[in-house]
Amino acid sequence: MLNREIVVDGKVRYATFINRPNRFLVNLKPEGSDRVEKAFLHDPGRMKELLIPNAQLIIREPLSNKDRKTKWDILAVEFENKIVTINSSLPNRVAKQAIKNKWINELADYIEIKAEVNYGNSRLDFLLTNDKENCYVEVKGVTLVKGKKALFPDAPTKRGARHLRELIDIKSTGSRAIVLFICMRDDPIVFSPNEVTDSEFSDQLRDALSKGVEVLVYTVKPIIKNEKLVLQFKNKIALEIEKDQ
Repeated sequence: MLNREIVVDGKVRYATFINRPNRFLVNLKPEGSDRVEKAFLHDPGRMKELLIPNAQLIIREPLSNKDRKTKWDILAVEFENKIVTINSSLPNRVAKQAIKNKWINELADYIEIKAEVNYGNSRLDFLLTNDKENCYVEVKGVTLVKGKKALFPDAPTKRGARHLRELIDIKSTGSRAIVLFICMRDDPIVFSPNEVTDSEFSDQLRDALSKGVEVLVYTVKPIIKNEKLVLQFKNKIALEIEKDQ
């Protein structure tokens, strides 16, 4: 396999999770220190199965200190001897590199990539174009895995359901429409919508699939190499999309 790695900027270090006062703030103790410090968590998901007392976090100093109130950025967490990224900017970065470098066979024929494209009442992540067609791609990052099954979302998402409706509309106009799930860990072998957490999104995903919207799911293996967080782009996994009776 060719080298399909993305190196995340910034030297990383470990820290111990203390608590999470709100969605975007975490208290932690950096490795080698007894001092509790504040860190920014760039992910609104619940992640209750990951952010448990004494969990080992992977952090870095901010790339920019402008208007910062916290000393650290959280990139990932160790869970059951694996690294799982918990920074919602990373799935889009992975997707962009994977599309650009033609790591995703289904998207290898496009020439131009535009990011953050307005459509209807939403802003979709990518518009891909070639001489034949337009292709709109919305990216969703996945961190929740139960057994060997990746699940999305881990918290109700009205925004996610709205994106699916926009993709259905795009498909009806003759353009290609794709929701691309990037699972930021490499242990799942199948993907399902999280019916228990968000039945509306789950129903909307099935409806989108039935109306021609494509659903792709790829995994990523995060590792630490030379004091950097490295994201290895891995495999496409199967869909298990039907509603349980």
